[in-house]
Amino acid sequence: MSAGKGHAGGSLSIVEILVSLFYSGSLRFDSSDPGTVNRDRFILSKGHAGIALYAVLADLGFFSKDELKTFNRGGMLGEHPHRDIPGVEVSSGSLGHGLSVGAGLALAHKLDGRDSRVYVLMGDGECYEGSVWEAAMFASQHCVSNLCAIINRNH
Repeated sequence: MSAGKGHAGGSLSIVEILVSLFYSGSLRFDSSDPGTVNRDRFILSKGHAGIALYAVLADLGFFSKDELKTFNRGGMLGEHPHRDIPGVEVSSGSLGHGLSVGAGLALAHKLDGRDSRVYVLMGDGECYEGSVWEAAMFASQHCVSNLCAIINRNH
């Protein structure tokens, strides 16, 4: 990495998951209109792996691939994703919050009558946070069937 820092290992461990979601048609989005209302939402709870998400978003046209060269160098792309980046739904980095935010978004979509889905990618380590289990119990209690939690089990 030319930025001289970053979480390469954590980023590499999610590449296949991101490719599966973003390139298979599982995740509905429009890179030319990232804010379209009926899109699915993807939340990278393990925000320290943001560089992998940035590469996918740039490849799909959410922003220029040249922007990748500015990673951690004062450009749009910092070490952790933030919602000012096209294609990023939620600012992340504090482990354990992604599933709570995702459960709330999914329930809101359901209450609004939308068929949007919310996918949350978490690291296995953050599953030790109580907030993750509270979010799982909340989603179960409210029958939030449009929420998909994915755990990157890399030990």
